[in-house]
Amino acid sequence: MKNVLLTALLLFPLAAAMAADAAKVDPKYPFRTDWANAHLPWYQLKTGEFPPHHSDRRIGGELIEVDYIHRAGRFRLGNGELVDFTMPPFGTVYYLNAEADLRDVPLGTFFLFFLNQDEQGGFTKLATMQDEYTMLAGHGFTYRVDDVKLSEGKLSVATLKVTKQKLSENKLDEGHNELFVNGQTRVWKGEQQVKPDDIAVGDSLLVSLGGNATKGPGPRWCTDIWIGADTHKLVSEKQRKKHTQFIRERGVPAWIDKIDGRKLTVTLFASEPASLRGLFADESIDAAQWAKEHRHITVVVANEHLRSYWPPVTNRGANVLELQNAPTDCYGCGGVRWVIEVDSLLEGFRVGRNLRLFVHPSWPVKDMPFGEGLHEGGHDFEEPPEAREEEPADYPFRTDFGNPHLPWCQLQPVRFPPPRSEHQIIGDLMQVDVSRRTGQFRNERTGELVHFTLPPFGTVMRLNAEADLSDLPLGTRCRFMLHQDTHGAFTIASVVMDEYTWLVGNTVTYRLEAARLDEGRLFVGHEAAPVKVDYQLEPHKPPYLGRTMLGVDAQTRVWKGDQQITLGGLAANDQLLINLTGGSATNMGRCTDIWVGAETHQQATGKQRAQYAARLKERGLPAWIESVDGRKVTVIFIAGDRDHFNAVLSGDPWGKPVFAILADENLHGQGTVLKAGFANHLPEGATYGSPGCSGVRWVIEPEQVPEGWRPGQVVRVFKEGWPLPTAGGAATPAK
Repeated sequence: MKNVLLTALLLFPLAAAMAADAAKVDPKYPFRTDWANAHLPWYQLKTGEFPPHHSDRRIGGELIEVDYIHRAGRFRLGNGELVDFTMPPFGTVYYLNAEADLRDVPLGTFFLFFLNQDEQGGFTKLATMQDEYTMLAGHGFTYRVDDVKLSEGKLSVATLKVTKQKLSENKLDEGHNELFVNGQTRVWKGEQQVKPDDIAVGDSLLVSLGGNATKGPGPRWCTDIWIGADTHKLVSEKQRKKHTQFIRERGVPAWIDKIDGRKLTVTLFASEPASLRGLFADESIDAAQWAKEHRHITVVVANEHLRSYWPPVTNRGANVLELQNAPTDCYGCGGVRWVIEVDSLLEGFRVGRNLRLFVHPSWPVKDMPFGEGLHEGGHDFEEPPEAREEEPADYPFRTDFGNPHLPWCQLQPVRFPPPRSEHQIIGDLMQVDVSRRTGQFRNERTGELVHFTLPPFGTVMRLNAEADLSDLPLGTRCRFMLHQDTHGAFTIASVVMDEYTWLVGNTVTYRLEAARLDEGRLFVGHEAAPVKVDYQLEPHKPPYLGRTMLGVDAQTRVWKGDQQITLGGLAANDQLLINLTGGSATNMGRCTDIWVGAETHQQATGKQRAQYAARLKERGLPAWIESVDGRKVTVIFIAGDRDHFNAVLSGDPWGKPVFAILADENLHGQGTVLKAGFANHLPEGATYGSPGCSGVRWVIEPEQVPEGWRPGQVVRVFKEGWPLPTAGGAATPAK
């Protein structure tokens, strides 16, 4: 990139800089770039090919959410637009002028995102990202302080070129620029945090920027300021060594270019060749010498998120046979391509697949941190759904995570939908018709109003407990698990759940790190439940799975125990569960409710469960008639919360009668209550994980099966002692 353009990118919004030269033609590039070749299409990612430099679209924004496990995140543009991104295996992060991981980056930092198109044409595939510090230092720029105006929240600076750690007197800009500072700005000198008052005229500064200050052209506010060349060198070196340790523990990522018997040609990933050379230098590794001496390394298969599968068990030994040339004018290539020979082949050794290479004998080959690996060997826990690796080939239909060439699964009569067959859309609940089990929500991403219907097996989850549509406050952000209707539209909801339930279902809570109530923001980490590791008696606290910002305002309710407290009552390290509203393509939304602490979470769930249990006993347990064989009727119960359903059921009624009433498609009981004997409890069958299925199958035996009882009909079932509906509307105990 030209220095003039870079300077513009550093000081002004990206859109203006990108549009300035869009009409130019640059014959060096056979694709569209940010400044030329507008008549050409953008570069399309290709399997096994690193994207060339300048093949991306560059967009600046404030980082507001990161998912460490799936190497993904979200940032916000100056106009409020929200952009999601995912990192391909070769995607990298630059922070403090050194390679980094998403774990290293503070939320609220302004980055320049280098994005390629995804399959739908959206710019969501991240080749690399750079903070302001990196953009300045990486091109030899620094700010010189010309005036300090802390009372106005400003520093007047000039942009200078650094040559051998000395400032030239040749300014790169005319006049003065301003940097904004506020009460959250941190100032560093050496390894110490100092006060803003310690900034003096003539100081050489590098900065990281944040959002939420100015809009439109002009500098953003400084999140961090580093004073002096020695500090700059120190902070970059510290980050570089931190990333070296990160790679030591996980292995150098690479992909397979070619396979010839047991010989694999592999190319190693890094932000740039210099980054990999620095890591190798730290570890006394010489890529050419390793090949010449046929050094031994260890190889582990990894997925597209660079997560590996049980490294201590599934690793394979290999010898480095040859060093080959690797491309350098591209993103993500470390400049090292080896031919290695493995001691035996694994199923995962395929062209285009990813590996982790433990290239030095001192590097420990061990499990990845909890939640990060594909197999959590030695951990005593049930892996949360979002931490599981989804394999599209396991499903004979299209899913949200794969198989776009296949049709979506179609609902079948008297069958629960298979696991993962739904299409998830997130939106705010706008209307409900409780009697007809229908409603409307606003799609969070598009703003479209979508009508939905709950089929007989459709369930609602609120506060990690089963609920009715009437329990969900209008405006609540929910996840709608949808299936196609007869017209192909996604309108049939197998599950509607609030954010609270989704978090608990994935064993995630938020840990409060900082509350900036004047900005209406909470900074939180994603925390998984403690687990026992390697048969230790004490649970191990896993590392964060990610971080995010949460919006709050005067309408946000905060609950602790059974009391409502103020937002000011929140404290660092509080464990939070939340519900949200108001999210859109240009709005993060806000928390409607925040529940503080594990005891509060248990109380909230317990209250909802008790409320729904009382309704079940009053209305009867919903079930489908699966088959009718003479007087024996097999029913399978409908439930969204299996554990709680079994608690309400409280065992099988051997030797006691049960009672049942036919119901319509909206689960309303109709007709006369029928008394039956309990005949058997059958094995579940192939419905584990199916939405709406309790897993409980009963055979009941009335004296005579009424004419309307047939497979596919819905019934309500009562146990002895539960109140029974009567024609007059009154309830009598079942006997």
